[in-house]
Amino acid sequence: MENIDTPSATKSEPKLLNLTCIYLPAKHPYTTAKWYSEIFGLEAADFAPLDPHADLVVLNFSKDIPGGGSLFFVQSNDKFSMNFNNIDGYNHAILMFQVKDIEDIHERMIVKNVELATDGIKDRGGCGKEIAFYDPDGRKIEINDYGTR
Repeated sequence: MENIDTPSATKSEPKLLNLTCIYLPAKHPYTTAKWYSEIFGLEAADFAPLDPHADLVVLNFSKDIPGGGSLFFVQSNDKFSMNFNNIDGYNHAILMFQVKDIEDIHERMIVKNVELATDGIKDRGGCGKEIAFYDPDGRKIEINDYGTR
């Protein structure tokens, strides 16, 4: 195996280009995917549509985003923690999605009684506004509008 500290390795262009999909375990893929669709406006993929009996549902990010990307909701009974505490005890989500219209999303969350992990929208100044919440499978996830205003 090549040593990554060699001069040729440091001069090469990045080989990791994009995040194409995220596989998320879901007790009921349809219910979870429908929730994400209603909150964030994501559309189901043709090959794995919103079907109440499906064990896999795929939602695509905006086609306007270079590289796209998808969320794969895979039926599973596994409980998968997607957060951790740093050495100071702060609880981090491992996923943060960039969104536009965070205020509209916040209103949708209130209407749908989404459990928030923070008190409403947090203004992080130059880092944008963000919300931490729990999805239908109990995952703590964050959204942020950095770069969209």
